[in-house]
Amino acid sequence: MESAIRAKDWNSMFIDAGRLCHYVADVTQPYHTTVNYNPQTRNGVGVHQLFESTSLAHLSEIRIVGSADVGPIIPISNVTTFVLETAVQSHSFLSSINQTLIDEGLQWSPELTKIVENRTNAAIIATARVWYTAMVRSNSLPPELPKTDELSIVVESIALNSTSYGVIRLHVIDSLGVKTRADVSLSVDGSTFRGQVANVVPPVGEYVIAVPSETYNANFVFTAQKEGYRPAVVTLPIGTTTTSTTIAVVNVPFPTVVALAVMMAALLALIWYRRRVRYELPSDTQT
Repeated sequence: MESAIRAKDWNSMFIDAGRLCHYVADVTQPYHTTVNYNPQTRNGVGVHQLFESTSLAHLSEIRIVGSADVGPIIPISNVTTFVLETAVQSHSFLSSINQTLIDEGLQWSPELTKIVENRTNAAIIATARVWYTAMVRSNSLPPELPKTDELSIVVESIALNSTSYGVIRLHVIDSLGVKTRADVSLSVDGSTFRGQVANVVPPVGEYVIAVPSETYNANFVFTAQKEGYRPAVVTLPIGTTTTSTTIAVVNVPFPTVVALAVMMAALLALIWYRRRVRYELPSDTQT
């Protein structure tokens, strides 16, 4: 994530940030920190799933931290140590949870509300600190946000077979160059073909469209639509003699608990990083 920020590769940065959030937030769940990760209740119900489902049901009872509660976010000197220490903290709550759900046979308790509140806020703060650490280590300015919400269609390859179906691969990006999901379609001579999510990792914003060979002698009109963005439209002339793979890049103007942790962590990290950029980065970096 640090390297992606430094390179201003915002697509890779978001992918790396998402992966970090997944693992960092996961270790705030106590049952992710033990070999016996799914003990059974007296009725044979798995406690792991029970704990998570009831936590969501009682989410309205917990208080979520904000920037005023946290104060300045401190960069982490050793991320591995930090994450393992977070796991140890999570593990310390197991006995209380097991006592309530297994020994006492209860569905919930005020003690579990406190534990879920503690671990949910721990997930938010831990994710924010890890992200903020990557931002600080990159020693880079944040990107300027685009003034308009636009999409672009990037046609990566067109492989046409004269006797069967052709395969077109493309992706959709926003104004920062970040791949994003959209409603993708191809119109050819009055027929419409829908874009299918490509089987790639990660698949966000990657699409494949299959077209029959009889449509090759017509213009291909690609469209990408997404709520909040202006539609992107790209027209490519396709001839019947096109049988090899070609590359065409066209940019056209066109915007549960883990989700809560992502949003709050991003807000906290960005608030303190922008403050640091404003007051702490040396003048040569700001130029």
